[in-house]
Amino acid sequence: MNRTINAIQALPFIPGRIRIAILRLCGIKVGRGVTLFSQIFFGSKKCEIGDNCFISVQCLIDGSDFVKVGNNVHLAMGVRLITSFHEVGPSHQRAGPGAKAPITIGDGCWLGASSLVLPGVEIARGCIIGAGAIITRNTRPNGLYVGVPAKRIKDLDP
Repeated sequence: MNRTINAIQALPFIPGRIRIAILRLCGIKVGRGVTLFSQIFFGSKKCEIGDNCFISVQCLIDGSDFVKVGNNVHLAMGVRLITSFHEVGPSHQRAGPGAKAPITIGDGCWLGASSLVLPGVEIARGCIIGAGAIITRNTRPNGLYVGVPAKRIKDLDP
């Protein structure tokens, strides 16, 4: 996605409905009843946001691969969804060839402030991800995950 478009839609004085209209014009699917705060970075249009979602300030959606955010998902400030990575290279340059993998966030999830979701991860429906957690693997439905790397510490009511 164009840096200029990101700069405009991310400005704090742009009304939310205008921000959403700009993203839709760029090809990002944004559902109904979505609240998008300022300073959200979209790396590409490879993104779909479901209905009734809330995305707070300073979130980053890498966009190297597809990101699907389900319905009724809340992303707290500073959440990072990273879809790109490097393969491990030889000793003279450990950052090998670039690669990518999609991210899926299931319906009803809540990702706490500054949490990080790594490439290829699927967060199952109804999960809570604690603030600062790093999600390195797929989750199971209706669980509370915290830590680095994140671990399931509690089952939640379905």
